[in-house]
Amino acid sequence: LKRSFESDFSLLARLLPNISALSSDPGVSARVDGMVGGGNEMNFHNVCFLLQRFMRVVSSKFHPVMLFLDDLQWCGLTLLELIHAILADKRGSACFFFVGSYRDNEVDQDHPIFTMMSKLDSSGVPMTKLNLEGLTPEDLNTLVSDATGMFPRLCKPLSNVVFQKTKGNPFFVVEFL
Repeated sequence: LKRSFESDFSLLARLLPNISALSSDPGVSARVDGMVGGGNEMNFHNVCFLLQRFMRVVSSKFHPVMLFLDDLQWCGLTLLELIHAILADKRGSACFFFVGSYRDNEVDQDHPIFTMMSKLDSSGVPMTKLNLEGLTPEDLNTLVSDATGMFPRLCKPLSNVVFQKTKGNPFFVVEFL
């Protein structure tokens, strides 16, 4: 990795601080710590280019990379543009799998995430969109029945209360139980 990035390794270590542990040069982390202001500031295009190179180097058929980012509804435009740049990289690795999630009840139609998805589609990046709904009252009753070891018909009153409190959101159901 250090050989692939040569003099840019210290810049990569600024973006990914734990990567300096891979370097046998003890001075890398000291140089990274000393980079505050001065002429070492990176612009957006430099960051994109460096991270695109990083993904090309570290992902392969035998070592695929998967990145999961949750709560993309809170991401700013700059981060979404960075994600687009990495995913739409024509020279990038085909062994990179990205999963991004967002809460559709917290975004409106003009949220930048939809612009990013449209740009990814225009760039030919294959995408699969999944819309996850809450559990139905019947499915929730089955879950409560399994969790309590009781027959489903006996769990129905409890399941109704759980459904009213959680609207079927699986995370909230488990937390509530």
